[in-house]
Amino acid sequence: MIRLENLKLALAGRVILDGAGLSVGPGETVALLGASGSGKSMLLRTAVGLLRPDSGRAFILDQEITGASSSDLRQVRRKIGMLFQGTALFDSMTVAENIGFVLREVAGLEKDETDRKVDELLVRLRLGPIHRQYPAELSGGMKKRVGIARALAHDPPVLFLDDPTAGLDPVTGEVIAELIAEFCTRADRATVVVTNQLPVIQRVSTRVALLADGRVTELGAPAKVFAGGHRSLRSYLEGAEARP
Repeated sequence: MIRLENLKLALAGRVILDGAGLSVGPGETVALLGASGSGKSMLLRTAVGLLRPDSGRAFILDQEITGASSSDLRQVRRKIGMLFQGTALFDSMTVAENIGFVLREVAGLEKDETDRKVDELLVRLRLGPIHRQYPAELSGGMKKRVGIARALAHDPPVLFLDDPTAGLDPVTGEVIAELIAEFCTRADRATVVVTNQLPVIQRVSTRVALLADGRVTELGAPAKVFAGGHRSLRSYLEGAEARP
């Protein structure tokens, strides 16, 4: 469902991706790890066509993203949900309007159906009656949940979550991890979660990938990672936990 092949990308003379590749099938959730500045967010943005690589190919649901026309990109993006780093909610829109925007513009729902779906999502994600609040009025954890609700609103088969627990306290991070496990992972969906947080990796991932030096250098099942089967990954995880 997600296939990235030998992606290379340089920005302002700096090599970001240097042959990065990744494949994610139905029912798989890949936790993508990497140091700050390693290119994790750039890999996701390239995967959805927001950045064009210098070379390599990206496919979503067997449709090539690299080199696709604007109209083709719009069509395939209707099947993608994405939580951007920092959530990227529209500051001038209320919570209901942020979620409803996707339902109207992507799913093509009418107002009554949009309102019903927004209500349903807010209840499912345990957000309560915050329809009329603006992003500036929300806590960090609530913003993340609204961002997840927006990413899930049109029921996409492909989902990208860019650091969903970044900047949150451990308790709130656990709540977000639980929500991802409960609502984002399913048998017919391919998901990539950028994270360095052990609770997220343990709860939601079926595989773990480490992006270093512009490449996905190692893949493994979480059980093997935590059992010490992948030493470099385990060493990285322990170092990430120790960093403030």
